[in-house]
Amino acid sequence: MVWGEVLSHAHRATLIDVGLLFGLMDSDVWKSWYAKKEGTVEPEIPRLLELLEKCNTSRVLDFGCGTGRHTVFFARKGFEVYGFDASETAIQRARDLLGNENLEASLKVWDMTQPLPYQEDFFDAVLALRVVHHTYARNIELIVGEIHRVLKSGGYLFLQVSAYCRSETLPDKREDQRFREVEPSTFVPLEGEEKGIPHHEFTKKELSKLFGNYRFIDIHHSTEHYPGWCLIARKL
Repeated sequence: MVWGEVLSHAHRATLIDVGLLFGLMDSDVWKSWYAKKEGTVEPEIPRLLELLEKCNTSRVLDFGCGTGRHTVFFARKGFEVYGFDASETAIQRARDLLGNENLEASLKVWDMTQPLPYQEDFFDAVLALRVVHHTYARNIELIVGEIHRVLKSGGYLFLQVSAYCRSETLPDKREDQRFREVEPSTFVPLEGEEKGIPHHEFTKKELSKLFGNYRFIDIHHSTEHYPGWCLIARKL
């Protein structure tokens, strides 16, 4: 099925983008990306760790954990870590990395657009890095609701998502023939490594609305390590 036919069947979009994501996550492109990131953590992680240690928190969810770079980091620090990813290959690699250091975490293959397999108010912190924006707006609202459900009151959220902001290095995708806007602020690459995968771009106003029940501790974008939004927030 060509992409134009996909767009003409909007009611099937959720199934289609999930299928594409599952295929992409086990592709050579993402295996290469995961390999580059192994052994590193995002620069905001020490700040988050400091906040968690001050509150004597223990249980962390690595939402879309990939090969487990942050799962391993928090397991080393003694946290009870849970994680999931759409890629069986990534989850197996994360288990191998944990095993190499005799560390433990509860990992599983899971689709982020489905209800999360955890109880309400279960986690002290949720990390969702560079994953939530890879779907459509209606799914994002459901995902945010599920994060809110499983995160305890007073718990911390660390989020990284694509930013809707324009500069010389980040041109407007509406004017870029390599992308198609399939809904407001959601773009699908028509070529390249992530062809066919939706990318929703967030404004600060949109994030403030989605996470209205959180106190923003830090929010910034367009840093050297990531051009999108980086948000640390605490659930009220």
